[in-house]
Amino acid sequence: MNTSDVKFNNEIKNFNELYQAARDQFIMYEKLEGIDNWEDYDFSIDCSCDQMKFKDMLQIRFIEELTEASIAMLEPSEHFWEEIGDALNFFLSSYVMLGIDFNSLTSPEEILVDYTKAYQKTKTIYKEEYSTHVYPVIEKVGYLCNLLKNRPWTQSNFLVSITDFNERLNELWVEFWSFLNYMKVSPTDVFEMFWKKYQVNIHRIETGY
Repeated sequence: MNTSDVKFNNEIKNFNELYQAARDQFIMYEKLEGIDNWEDYDFSIDCSCDQMKFKDMLQIRFIEELTEASIAMLEPSEHFWEEIGDALNFFLSSYVMLGIDFNSLTSPEEILVDYTKAYQKTKTIYKEEYSTHVYPVIEKVGYLCNLLKNRPWTQSNFLVSITDFNERLNELWVEFWSFLNYMKVSPTDVFEMFWKKYQVNIHRIETGY
């Protein structure tokens, strides 16, 4: 089963619903990764293990999907958009992991222009353009994660500057949605991308994929 097998009928109507669905999905996957009840897990951005967990979500999983999207440009466009949808999933998961209140973030609707689906489909995205616009996202991921100095093998514990961390976290949030805006992705497109992969993920969890 993949996203081409899923129909979207406006099951998600706004970004609050999207963020809640992302949270539900994150908790389901955390159970598979060994945390039975995320609500009881005492996540701390100052803890070396939790820093590594957060970096894994952003620096490895999120950026890996952005890279796969770039490679998928040589294939049918549906594969490209599926990879962008995967990146969206990991991106949202990183904010859910931190316990960020969606209402404290800049609304994506303030950034995304509501282009029509027809216009989006006529937009040709060239690899050079994609690379130019995706790099600022990657740079901000690295800039944010550079604040996380603790490693499982270090004996010192460096407390994170919450002021700097939140500032860079917000900058990354805006940069990612600005990147999607460049690709002419509308709010409805975001809801559809997320929902289709969400359904695929649920199916995979239920079938032990």
